[in-house]
Amino acid sequence: MKGIRTILVKSLSIGCLAFGLFCVAYYFKSRLPFEFSKQYSLHQYVPFKYLVRDDTLTVSRPGIVMADNFNKWHYFSRWYHIWMQEKKMVDIESSENGYQGSACFAILSRSLKSWYISPVVYIRVTPGDRFSFEAVLMKDFPEQTAKLQVIGYDDRRVMVQKKLAEKSVDPIPGQWGLIRVEFTIPSGITYITPRIRGAGLGRTKIDNIRVSMK
Repeated sequence: MKGIRTILVKSLSIGCLAFGLFCVAYYFKSRLPFEFSKQYSLHQYVPFKYLVRDDTLTVSRPGIVMADNFNKWHYFSRWYHIWMQEKKMVDIESSENGYQGSACFAILSRSLKSWYISPVVYIRVTPGDRFSFEAVLMKDFPEQTAKLQVIGYDDRRVMVQKKLAEKSVDPIPGQWGLIRVEFTIPSGITYITPRIRGAGLGRTKIDNIRVSMK
């Protein structure tokens, strides 16, 4: 009986240690700009929903609020939350051939349907504040579409405006193009999140993302 109890205690200890190591690994995984599994996601379950990266940025004065360049050693990107209309048909990639010779990230779509990518970040704002959201993008083919969007949330982080701001871009295929959208925060909005949305077959490279308060 004592031997069985010892085995159970050891098994429980090993299980707890393995689960703890898995949680640590998940914590770091959630900060990488890649999806390791196309089929499973644990971020909505306890305790994993508390381990997912969730930055809240508070704006105190005009200037750059968020800047992401995706340079070579910038692996812990906030831009890993990707949605696709056609499952398993869109991938996040890294590329050394970014804007002006720097690194960047890219969205490779094997579907005609839409996708979007956003950071796991909430920017706390005040009605009347003025902002700009910009990025440089490159697409492979004329048929691809890409646009910048800004999502608005209330004080409980419930989405209340899907397109608080939006602007499309149509760069020449194979060339970088700058896209910028400027907007004013309306009443009822406490947080915003930037988003990049696209559709069509091909690769869309994205670099030099900036969110600034005017």
